[in-house]
Amino acid sequence: MTEQVIDWGFRPSQRGSRGDALAGLWRRARTVAESMPACPCHGIISGVIDPDVMEHNMLAPMRARYREQGHAGLATVIERRLRKSPFAGMRAAFPRWLYDLPEAGLAADQLSMLYDDLEAALQVYADAAPQFTCA
Repeated sequence: MTEQVIDWGFRPSQRGSRGDALAGLWRRARTVAESMPACPCHGIISGVIDPDVMEHNMLAPMRARYREQGHAGLATVIERRLRKSPFAGMRAAFPRWLYDLPEAGLAADQLSMLYDDLEAALQVYADAAPQFTCA
């Protein structure tokens, strides 16, 4: 009997890139943020965190630091992301943006710096422990 193997042509993503690692950290950060205890007096009712708010809180300080340090290209990339279209279907999800960063036109050293900074920022969110005290 001959071996019956069907090749469907599927090949797993070969990205294995920093984008994969950052997207994984983003998922962990979202899970941690949405697992925090609810506190009605602070407006946290259901534990659902707006990902746009998390993204903005992470990227805005990076943009300011890049401007202060004279990294205009990095500041521009962050600025474009922060000014994403508010219309449904017109903006890319944050993980898609992470995957598309190599096409942002940055030099290799700038891209590496951006990846390092994004990783550090996401790690803070992803490693956060639900230590919340309602006062």
